[in-house]
Amino acid sequence: MNLTHLETFLKVAQLKNFSAAAEQLDVSKGLVSRHIKSLESDLTCTLFHRTTRSVTLTEAGRELLDTAQKIEELTLKASKSIQDLLAEDRGDIRFTAPSSLGSQLCTKMLPEYKKQYPNMKINLELTTALKDVEFGEFDVALRAHEDLPENLIAKNLGAMKNILVASPDWLTQNVIKVPEDIQNVECIQNTLNPTWNNWSLFSNGRQDVLIRSQGKYSCSSYEGIKALATAHMGLANLPLPIVEELLDSGRLVRVLPEWHSLQHHFYLVYAKQRFYPKKLRDFINTLLIWRDENSRWFV
Repeated sequence: MNLTHLETFLKVAQLKNFSAAAEQLDVSKGLVSRHIKSLESDLTCTLFHRTTRSVTLTEAGRELLDTAQKIEELTLKASKSIQDLLAEDRGDIRFTAPSSLGSQLCTKMLPEYKKQYPNMKINLELTTALKDVEFGEFDVALRAHEDLPENLIAKNLGAMKNILVASPDWLTQNVIKVPEDIQNVECIQNTLNPTWNNWSLFSNGRQDVLIRSQGKYSCSSYEGIKALATAHMGLANLPLPIVEELLDSGRLVRVLPEWHSLQHHFYLVYAKQRFYPKKLRDFINTLLIWRDENSRWFV
């Protein structure tokens, strides 16, 4: 059954007039007649008794009218539900980001979004594993990967600034004045990706220096490496947002402050769509504002 023909039938049945139905549907009276004839042919029955003065429903027409009204109600309900979902404070957003940024996102970015959408459900997965954005498992992702599918939109946020840190007590026993001194001290190793233990250091106006760090202590997470550094176990190379509060409190000290390394390049990633719900547009915008407010973390 053609739903356009069914819509035409419903309008004729409601108005009891072919011409009035054609006017409301903004089509010709001839097209209305063709729709009804086609519907009658599909159903092998007559739907209207037609005279020069009146249009009335047959028994089959009355039966179809009840079904057509229910279909119209379902259509309107579905349309309203979709529009509400797109425009109002409803539904959910699935967001994935590296665990290293979890604390910052949970305490700063997400509360800002909650002010706009207090009833939204946020599914936040903090992981270094690549999650599917291309086919809809997640709506938005912060990714530290440059190899991205072509059908995704990837906004370049910049490279995260890593800095060298150690505890004040550890620094009383170890002197580091130039990058080459790092080779003579205990450096906390990253077992998640061994290549990250090759510290490529940069400084304004100076050539980069590659240091192959070595040490007896290692960990697979930034949180663990930070804890080891705070416990006076060695020199650590960590993203600035992870250690910023410890630097402010004095529990960690920045070593070689004119030098930094760049291990992760971040992108804000989401699928290409013809229509973006307002809640998703605002979520992406809140993330971009959060990045701009913390531009000191990026290079």
